[in-house]
Amino acid sequence: MDVERDISLPFNYNETLFKTLIIIIIVLVIVYIFNRFFKTRVVRMIHKPNIPRLKNKYTGKLENLYNKVSNNKIDVRGGYTELSNIVREFIEKATGLKASSFSKNDAKRLGMDDLGLLMEEYYPPEFAQVGTGDILNSINRSINLIRKFQVKAKK
Repeated sequence: MDVERDISLPFNYNETLFKTLIIIIIVLVIVYIFNRFFKTRVVRMIHKPNIPRLKNKYTGKLENLYNKVSNNKIDVRGGYTELSNIVREFIEKATGLKASSFSKNDAKRLGMDDLGLLMEEYYPPEFAQVGTGDILNSINRSINLIRKFQVKAKK
């Protein structure tokens, strides 16, 4: 009596385990890259800033800058540099975000479109060899931006 048997190789656990580990590692790397570069970071502040007091302080600084520029105590380029520093300092104090490396796209991503537009306006005269631009209008727009600034509640 001839019985024919088909003997197949036993299930190879090593190969399956290896392939599974490779897939898991690839997925973890993709998730890490996504979180590192594309996800908006949430900053938790240690203390909650007093927004009305900050608004008063920084609108006062901008009004002083307006007076300096009006009285020709500072040139246009220097005025834009100081204006940029004041607005960035306000954003840092009010939101806890590091505004010195803040870009226009960061502002728009956080819902601060007006700030992004002002940053576009400040940049060329701030870094030009000879400052040109309507600095007094820019200061007024910055004062309005600070006055209407609100911290958005987390959902």
